[in-house]
Amino acid sequence: MTGSFVDVVHRHASQTPRAPAVADPVTAWSWTDLWRRARQVGGALADRGVGPGDRVGTALDPGAEHLAVLIGIMACGATAAPLNVKLAPAELARYLEAVRPSAIVVGDGHHPRARVPSYPSGELAGADASWEHHRTSGDAPAIVFGTGGTTGTPRGAVWSTAGLVDYLACSALVLEARRTDTELYFAPFFHVALATCALSTLYAGGGLVVEPRFDAGRAVDLLLAGRANRLFGPPTALNRILDHAAFDPSRTGHVRAVLFGSTASEPDLPERLSRGFGGATLITGYGATEFGAVARLRSWENGGKMSGIGWPVPGAELRIVSAAGEPVEAGEVGELVVRAPWQMAGYLAEGVLQPVPDEGVRSGDLAVRAPDGSIELRGRLKELIITGGENVYPIEVERVLCEHPDVAQAAVVGVSDHDWGERVEAVVVPAAAPADALVGDLDRHCRERLAKYKVPKRIVVRDAMPLTTAMKIDKRALKRWLDEH
Repeated sequence: MTGSFVDVVHRHASQTPRAPAVADPVTAWSWTDLWRRARQVGGALADRGVGPGDRVGTALDPGAEHLAVLIGIMACGATAAPLNVKLAPAELARYLEAVRPSAIVVGDGHHPRARVPSYPSGELAGADASWEHHRTSGDAPAIVFGTGGTTGTPRGAVWSTAGLVDYLACSALVLEARRTDTELYFAPFFHVALATCALSTLYAGGGLVVEPRFDAGRAVDLLLAGRANRLFGPPTALNRILDHAAFDPSRTGHVRAVLFGSTASEPDLPERLSRGFGGATLITGYGATEFGAVARLRSWENGGKMSGIGWPVPGAELRIVSAAGEPVEAGEVGELVVRAPWQMAGYLAEGVLQPVPDEGVRSGDLAVRAPDGSIELRGRLKELIITGGENVYPIEVERVLCEHPDVAQAAVVGVSDHDWGERVEAVVVPAAAPADALVGDLDRHCRERLAKYKVPKRIVVRDAMPLTTAMKIDKRALKRWLDEH
């Protein structure tokens, strides 16, 4: 037997009962409140026959209630499976076929079509004082995060009870979370960021301010009012905060940490964050749904240079291998293979668990290791562009495009070409109103800095990039758009 995240919440409720745990626009709960509500949910589900061996989906907006429901599901011994409520009905149906939950807990406005019982969260109450949460073994499944929806058939990545706790402990350490912290969280609950950021802050005893959906003005108000001293967001969201008319860097001195994802297409973001949050440690890195964040770079490391994804976190093994699976030399590009004590137990497909191979998880990401052991990404293996027999890594071209002062964002994709196999094409969002000569300037800019075969055959200017639900640039959508235009 081992401790679980449920045990962590119970312990905080016992040791710091009045300390704030989670707040949203309508709720403010102490640890006692959170634990009480989670017990109500867990006991009510147990009364309905839910327990070990069951998977329970959740279709609720991010917030205190959703957090309590997830904890309650785990408290009765079942596996929590937060659902992406933004999926179209057909997409959600395919994911439910992969995960096959026994029931779904739903919130206001969310009624997914499924051939399993749906329990309105507001009706889950009534656990008596004698009800005890289920003591879960370490290898029992705790939570399922969806993955694969943008690249193929959706699957569920299953995290075990021990794996989740081990990961939260590592994340709390590396992300420098403290009991006195309050994190502003506006990412989805179905994303592994829930564990990386929100749950790791709770693990450390800190609190959360959860926003059901991202609103830059609302985020600025909360930050400047001192409601949170750390935040996480994708570059798109953080840029919107920095660009908001009400944002005032002179009032952010209390912010202690800013966490952000990849800045490959926006290399000036770390500098902008440093100006906007002068007293904060900036933290970036690398992760995936299958194993969480396994590399980290903090602004006090590497001489303050925020490039690459940093170094492996304690306990994680990151190997870079050739197509044949053999290790490559330092400085050579290969696929990143990850193995960590907390990595997922496997994928769910048609309700059946497919275990992780002994070698670890093949990430599908291309990377290179520097002599000092730090790692830089070179893009997705499937995004590698082979044009006229030459390899082009989109991330390299994107960096060059973003070095131009008139470019705010850039994305590079390969488009089918009869003569070249694929041709390099780019989409850019201008930093200001687009100038008539921007495309020509960028062509010259690239030719001065890149080999001829890497220079985009076409550069298109757009007002904005299409985004995934995780607020990352949706390259599949861009590729379809380029094919049509």
